[in-house]
Order: sequence, then structure tokens, then C-alpha cells
Amino acid sequence: MKKWITTLITASALSTLGALAAPASSVAADETAWLPATATAQFQGASAIVEGASGANVKSTLYVFMDPNCIFCHLVWKALQPYEAVGLQVHWIPMGFLKPDSAGKAAALLQSKNSAALLKELETHYSEKDESGGIAPLASIPPAAQAQLDSNMKLFQDLGFQGTPTIIYQGSGGRWADVDGLPKLSMLPGMLNLPAQPIKDPELQRYR
Repeated sequence: MKKWITTLITASALSTLGALAAPASSVAADETAWLPATATAQFQGASAIVEGASGANVKSTLYVFMDPNCIFCHLVWKALQPYEAVGLQVHWIPMGFLKPDSAGKAAALLQSKNSAALLKELETHYSEKDESGGIAPLASIPPAAQAQLDSNMKLFQDLGFQGTPTIIYQGSGGRWADVDGLPKLSMLPGMLNLPAQPIKDPELQRYR
């Protein structure tokens, strides 16, 4: 598992939703850790919000475990927008552990009739000062949405992931690997197998 800049989940957060995450950390990359072939159907079948290219326009696909209030998930979202314009499709797999309203926001995303539009609202109105996603949480989480969130968290644990965002990308030979955290921007073209895109957001310049 490669680790860059991530919001780490404490042991208690892995056992109970709603627990707080540990501080973000920056860790040097390890060797590429390929996921077992048996994991593919699991993460591809997870409840997710699909954003970006569609149909014949899809040239690359990512799966990202995220929390609606995770600041590094927010930064990854911003970094991926130029790539979505040239063929990237992203499956955002929501969980709700970071703050008390995380689960309600994640459930709102899953329950929305236009989840991609609501995800865009969450990110475009994200408060970096407060580290808070820019949508209102559901006051009461429907059982179906709670089951989806529980399933996503269990999958996250079963795959041995440790923090958000966790990005799953397809590498050489069609195998899938994961990056734990916000990769350097210079890594994205290789991970996505897409041409490098200009990223001008001032908040991202330190991550080149």
C-alpha cells in the first residue's frame, strides 16, 4: 500500500462509525502493493457515487474510499477534475466516521436522486477552514443507506485500508493497486494512464 498524505483512521474508528480520525500525516511511498484478484468484484460492487466520464468516453477508472468531511478527499476531488474532463470516471465510495455528521452527509449522497450533482455541491462548498463538506446531513439515516455505509466500511476494513482517501487504480497488466492518501500531482498521469493535465488550483500547488 502506497501512503502519501492521508487522514488516518484510528483503531476505534475502524470498529465503530462516527469515531474521530487521527491527524493527517505524510509518509513516503512504498513499493506498489497489488490488490488480490478476488478484491475486484468487491470494490466494483460497492455503493458509490459515479462522477466524470461515461459510456464510450471512459478512458480510465478510479475507485476512492472517502469521508464527506475529509480534507484530503476534498483535495483529491479537486485534483481529479481536469482528468475527468478528458476521460476519467471516478467511483466515490462513501463512509461516515470522521465527524458526528459524516454519516448523515454520506447517506445524503447515497440517497440523492442526482448523487453526482450533490457530490459536486459538497465539494464546491467545502469549508477548508472547518474541514466540513458543504451539504446538510440527513437528520435520520434510512436503514437502507445505513446498510450501504456499513457494507462500505466493512469492505474498507477487509481490504486492510487505513485512511481516507484510499484510491484504487488499475496498473500494469490490468491489475489493481491502492494509494493511501493524496498522491503527488506528478503521479496522477501514471496512475490514470492519461496525459498530464494543468492543475492551477492554488491549494494544490504544494502537492506537486
